[in-house]
Amino acid sequence: MTDQEEPQERHRWLEDLYEAHADRVMGYLLHRADRETAQEIVSETFLLAWRKQHAVPDDADDALPWLLAAARRLLANRVRSDLRHQALAERIRATPDSTPPTAFEDRVGDREQVFQVLMHLAETDREVLLLTGWYDLTAQQAAKALGCTRAAYALRLHRARRRFRTALEQQQTSTTAIGSEVPA
Repeated sequence: MTDQEEPQERHRWLEDLYEAHADRVMGYLLHRADRETAQEIVSETFLLAWRKQHAVPDDADDALPWLLAAARRLLANRVRSDLRHQALAERIRATPDSTPPTAFEDRVGDREQVFQVLMHLAETDREVLLLTGWYDLTAQQAAKALGCTRAAYALRLHRARRRFRTALEQQQTSTTAIGSEVPA
């Protein structure tokens, strides 16, 4: 079957292939996986057959082994993927929480103070700080997002952090001075 054939002929070919072999592929998969996974793999198998139509044998008897081999490989990939996900989840669960007992806002001020300082910074400083601190971009990624070089981004970040630190210290000093006043 060639790629130049009419789309309706290609659809008819796939429908015929599905009608002839879907039950046997499903039976093969049900011996190896649960029903939901088997159904998904059957769909993926026939999608693969559609994409690789030129590789599927034209003879109906030869197409079944091709479909079963494809289904076996797709199922093996799914099992490996599931095992990797489970291993990652277990590693995450087993990793001790190494965060210090003090929260970030305890180290730099409460959330409201940080928010107020951020809102009073220039838009360019706020954007540079948020790209790194909030969106967790690397210097290279943030520089690309801002349309500048990595060196220019590093300089902007250094200056924005300095301005943020200064503004936060000023706000904390003024808050402490106000809070320490004793009414007469």
